[in-house]
Order: sequence, then C-alpha cells, then structure tokens
Amino acid sequence: MTAVTSMTEIAAAYAGGRARITRLVEDLDEQEAATIVPGCPAWTVKDVVAHLTGICSDIVAGNIEGVATDPWTAAQVDARRPLPVSQLVAEWDEVGPQVEAMLHAFPEPARQLVTDLATHEHDLRGALARPGARDSDAIDIGLAFTAPNFVMALADRGVPALSLRAGDREWTAEGARPVASVSGDRFELLRALTGRRSTSQLRQLNWDGDPEPYLPAFEWGPFHVPAADVVE
Repeated sequence: MTAVTSMTEIAAAYAGGRARITRLVEDLDEQEAATIVPGCPAWTVKDVVAHLTGICSDIVAGNIEGVATDPWTAAQVDARRPLPVSQLVAEWDEVGPQVEAMLHAFPEPARQLVTDLATHEHDLRGALARPGARDSDAIDIGLAFTAPNFVMALADRGVPALSLRAGDREWTAEGARPVASVSGDRFELLRALTGRRSTSQLRQLNWDGDPEPYLPAFEWGPFHVPAADVVE
C-alpha cells in the first residue's frame, strides 16, 4: 500500500473506519458490549465506542480544552455510560460526518484522529475476536503519524538511533545513524508503537541488533507497554 497523504484520503479513511466499527458493534447485546478490551483494559467495548463518539461530539461543540488528556476522554465515557451502544452509534453517525468535513483544515490533528480510530478499531476487534481490516488506509495513516514521532522521541531520550521499516518504507530521526533496526508489517508495527504489545511481544519483532536498549522507549507519549501479551 502506498502512503496516504491527501486530506481527502485522510477524511475518507476516518469515514471508512467509522463505518467498519459501526458494523462491528451496532448489533451487540449488553453482555457483548460489556466485554473488557485487552488493548485498553480499563474500558469495555461500550466505553471505547463512547470515547470515539465523544471525541467527535466534543470537536463539533468546540469542547477541546484538555484535548486528548485523561480527564477529557474520561468525561466522554462517563457521560455516555447509561446509554446503549445503539444510541452511541446513532450519535456518532450524526457528528462523525461533520468532523470528517472539517479535517482538511487541521492536517496533523486529522492524522492523530485517524491514528486513534485505527488503534481503537483493532482494540475492539481483539476484544470481540473479529479480526480484519489490517491493511486499511487508517493503518497506513496511523503508522505514518506515529513512526516519525517515535524515532524523534528516541533522540530526545538519549536512546541510540533506530530505523523502523515496514515494506518499502523506513523511518529514522533526521541526521541520525541507526545502530539497530526493527521491521514488520504495518499492522504489527502500529500496534507495537501504540502500547498494544507486551515487552515479550516487542522482543519477538524482527530486530537487526539488540532490542533491549529500545524496549523501555515503547513507553512514550500517552502509551504504556501492557504487562500481559495482547493476543488478537
């Protein structure tokens, strides 16, 4: 898959992911909606849908103070906890297209929004044992957003330079000379970079060089390395 760069494609990737998640969750019963999500174990399936819906509702309402912080996302989930998934999906169907129409004006936040969507789509798929869409445009956008930020974060923390490789794409910090590399398919690398792979699973990636100096660096930004393997 080639890199996705235009804002039209980014908006389409968000719309496509929203449609896939809607199909995934719209007919769940209460027990299924209450399934704990291994990729973010503090939340249930319904909580993840509430978060995704709440992001769009907050953007439309201009409620962006504290954007992407834990209190901001917790408020989205808490406000919708009494509601059934069907009502959350209906709300998302109303506000989602409005956000998609705005994305052209905010290139970097748009890429971050698609990254969050892709991450949670596969959190939900893992929780419900319904894998799929691992080669979607949202995965491509998510990796293109996270990979360069990750390699720059390594430099900021004094970690030796690393090359990330997925297919014919490669990311290194500007001007750096990597002393090791890690490669894999886009899906696995994105899951690793967004806190969905344990230390044991990170070691199992395709490393050229010693992985040990880099493993602590996968705790970065808002992401935490899970204690247990995330199997999906």
